[in-house]
Formats: sequence, structure tokens, C-alpha cells
Amino acid sequence: MSLLDTIRRVPNIVDTVIQERKELTAGLFTYLGDRLSSINEIVLIGSGTSNTCSMTSHEFVEKASGISTAVLLPNIFLKKHVYNPNALYIFTSQSGTSTLTQKALLKMKELGNLTVAVTEDASSPLAKAGGCHILMETDHEEYGCRTIGYCMSAFTHMITAMEIGLARGTLSESAYASYIEDAKAAAAHHGELCDAAMCWFDKNKWRLMNKSGYALYGSGALYGVAVEGALKCLEIAKRYLCVGYEMDDGMHGPTMGFTNQTAVVILNNGRNENIANGLASYIKTEVGDAFVIGMNAMDERDLAFEPRGNDFAYLEYAPVVEILAARLASDYGIIIKPFGADEEPMPEAKYFNTHDE
Repeated sequence: MSLLDTIRRVPNIVDTVIQERKELTAGLFTYLGDRLSSINEIVLIGSGTSNTCSMTSHEFVEKASGISTAVLLPNIFLKKHVYNPNALYIFTSQSGTSTLTQKALLKMKELGNLTVAVTEDASSPLAKAGGCHILMETDHEEYGCRTIGYCMSAFTHMITAMEIGLARGTLSESAYASYIEDAKAAAAHHGELCDAAMCWFDKNKWRLMNKSGYALYGSGALYGVAVEGALKCLEIAKRYLCVGYEMDDGMHGPTMGFTNQTAVVILNNGRNENIANGLASYIKTEVGDAFVIGMNAMDERDLAFEPRGNDFAYLEYAPVVEILAARLASDYGIIIKPFGADEEPMPEAKYFNTHDE
């Protein structure tokens, strides 16, 4: 199965999690017990894609749970001097082997704080160490460049937050039901957008492949998608310098460094509309190529669509940036190998280690 085929499996897995959401989160409430009502902060900790998924989910996690929510990288988290004893600490690692994420969880466990591990493997070190484990459904993703894992890590956070809000009485049954419908609508649009992204890439192939760098912009949850998209372009296509910016923050300096060798990808969901439209107009008129994805398309370089989801719309934008990365790689002849296809360890493993089995 190719990476492109893997990306297309997300909607079916989303449907599975929606159907099994009560079962997947039941252990959390057994673990929390009476401490559920005293939680006053949720902290999401993870590295790489487990960080970008948290950047994507955290705004909704706070909204649905009714609890202030923060995102921290494990290396920064470990350097903190004060930890909230009433926080719920959620540690995410798809494999459950991320070294510093494990170290951060164990530190919180030693302090007697609430720890939750989110992984795809209940037998992994992180899952075993956590006070509670929530299974991340990924249908045994075959590729190390996590695409299913990104979408489903964020989705697991969001579904968990909904269950917390419902259990604490801060989220109404009607709001809960509307979020489920929102998730279904966004997931149902995913396949259509995979097809659209392929056509968009083919139409803009010359422009997209003849750039030396990529800058991706997004607001809210789409900031997380932008950073994840930049990571995927760098990780999979390899030849590009890539960075993801929050829509407003990315106007404070970076725009002065863009040239006609920079592809500026603007994920537009109507939020910060004036900034997004202004950025697109500036790049297209004065610099070179901007590619608007989603709302407020301007010309033939853009991929126009109206998102069907609201809070879960990241499921509609994620396949576009993932397919961008996959096509950049495949059209340059870069072979993307699944796990087990190459017995040789990654070359960087000789110099540093980020995971402990």
C-alpha cells in the first residue's frame, strides 16, 4: 500500500473512533474518579507530529472540556520549575517509545500527578507507564512519516475532551451531538479533497516543484496543520526548507524574506480573513507564488473549497498538505518506504536517539 493510499484511510478510522468513543475513554474516568472535578488545567505533551497534533487540537480541547489547555514540548516541559498538581497531563506518542515524552510522564507520575498516555500500542513503554492509557486508532499505519497518526492523535484528544466536558457537566448533550456531526461532515469530505489535491498538484506541478522553500500559514487549528505540513514536506520530500507560521505571527518578519523561490501556502478557513487575503495578494502581486487552500481563492493557482466541518475542519486541510509532501517526493523520484522494507537503520541513529523501545 502506497503512502497516498494510507492517507485515504483516515475517514474510515474516524468513523471507527466515533462508534467506539465511549469504550476508548471508559478507562480514563475509572482512573480519574473523584479527581475529575478538581482538574483545572490540561497539558498536552509530545514531540514531532505528537506536538503538531496537540497544536491542532488544543483550542478545541479547551472549548469542549471547559478546562484551560496548554501545549508543551517534552524538553521544555522537563525544564519547568512549577507543575500544577490539579492538572491532567496527556502524553502523546504514536509508537509509545518517544524518549523524552516517557521521561516527562515518569516525572509527573513521581509527583503524584494525573498522567494519561495516548498511543497506538497498549504494550508500549509509555502506555504501561501512564496512569491511564487511551488507544489511538491508526489501523496499523505502515509509514514512519505519520499521516494517519497525525489526524488520529488530534482526533483522540478532541473526542477525549468532549467526554470530559460531558462528564463534568460543562458540555451539553446538544453541543456534544453537534460536535459529532461536525466530525462526521469533515471526515466525509476527506476523500473528495484527496482527489482535488492530486488535481491541484498536477495543475501547479511546475510551480510547486521548482521552489527552494515552503512557508505554510494557518490560524487556530490550521496553524497546527501548517506546522505539520511543513514537517511532512521536509521529512518526506527532503529537498526543501519548510516552515509553518501562525497567520498573524508570520506577518512579523518572515514576509520580508520571501522570494520567487518561496512557495507560500495559505490555509484559509475564513479566520483572520483580512490577514490571509492580504498576504495572498501581496505574494501573488509583488513576490511570486502564493497558493490559497480552502476559502477566498483568487486565481488558478489556488485550491478552492468550502470546508464542511467547523471545529474538525483540520481533517479537510490535512490531506492537502500531506498529498503535497507525498507528490513532491514521488515526482522527484524519492522512494517512500514503509516499515520493514529496509533493514538498514536510519543514518542519524548513529548520532542520536529519540526513541527507546
